Amino acid sequence: MSASRHPVWRAFYQRYRDRGLHTTQALVILARKIARTAFALMKQQQEYCPAKLF
Repeated sequence: MSASRHPVWRAFYQRYRDRGLHTTQALVILARKIARTAFALMKQQQEYCPAKLF
């Protein structure tokens, strides 16, 4: 839930809320995206850079 308040992830979360999804649905989508991003960073041994995400 705190990721939805972070400036980097806020726009992504808000896009799904604007589409009419419920809060829980948008949070689950956000959590899955963060998990995929973390796994990709770990697999490629890279550092987190928010500018490259979107």
